Amino acid sequence: MNFVFISPNFPETYYRFCKALKNNGVRVLGIGDVPEANISKELRDALDAYYYVHDLNNLEEKKNAIRYFQYHYGKIDYIESNNEHYLESDAYLRSEFNVTTGPMAHEIIYYKHKSAMKERYHQAGIKVARWVIAYDWWTAINFINQVGYPVVTKPDKGVGASGTRKIHNEDELRWFFQTKEPWVEYIMEEYIDGELYSFDGVCDAYGNVTYPTFHHYPTPVMEIVNDVKDCIYYTNHLIPTDLYEAGCRVVKTFGAKSRFFHLEFFRLKSDKPGLGQKGDIIGLEVNMRVPGGYTP
Repeated sequence: MNFVFISPNFPETYYRFCKALKNNGVRVLGIGDVPEANISKELRDALDAYYYVHDLNNLEEKKNAIRYFQYHYGKIDYIESNNEHYLESDAYLRSEFNVTTGPMAHEIIYYKHKSAMKERYHQAGIKVARWVIAYDWWTAINFINQVGYPVVTKPDKGVGASGTRKIHNEDELRWFFQTKEPWVEYIMEEYIDGELYSFDGVCDAYGNVTYPTFHHYPTPVMEIVNDVKDCIYYTNHLIPTDLYEAGCRVVKTFGAKSRFFHLEFFRLKSDKPGLGQKGDIIGLEVNMRVPGGYTP
């Protein structure tokens, strides 16, 4: 089996994935933006081959790397980065080289666009915050008249909590429209007063969850990013039944197979008219890759 691992050197802990693959008899072929002489010995020992590119955002360079691997090692079975930043280009490369072991280019919208994620949560029977694409002032005002302040805005296609804002009044809304990136589509959601949880793990080739875990974030990620707070979260091996069942349904609805997942949910701290009652699970967004940082 030939496994192309994109960006195996970052985060630096990712060499462990390569090492585990190799220990299980997989040929591991790395593509990275650091010269081979500068990668760690642990990573070098875990790779069967390494192809250096100047820019991992350059699809042509990565396509040349995969052609090189095909010529020397034969058919490619997997192309993965386990990195949110490269999910879209991973899908493009799978489609380009007919590697069917992960989401293809036409499916990636559900993995990258928050509005499309909410559609899949809804299909899985999970409630989501009411939302709208904030195209203009009047769209936003009409939405706020329905749900009230505060509201949360974020890029519809974005990574993590980057670019997320909490808007409390009309002055802040005006400032948002004056300063937002004009070429970026923003989703606007009603604010959820809830505890943040994630359902993380691995699913098999049939979409069945084989390794589940559960994380609790006492401080929401949006506050950590915007208010420069400490990132504190913990793992609890006792997964609440409703969260486990909801997570398994969402994995199935997204059609995820043979991959890691990181699904985010709120549990309402109080009744929310028009949405749910205290204790209800609300779907937030998904990341079809390994949880960030040192979480694994």
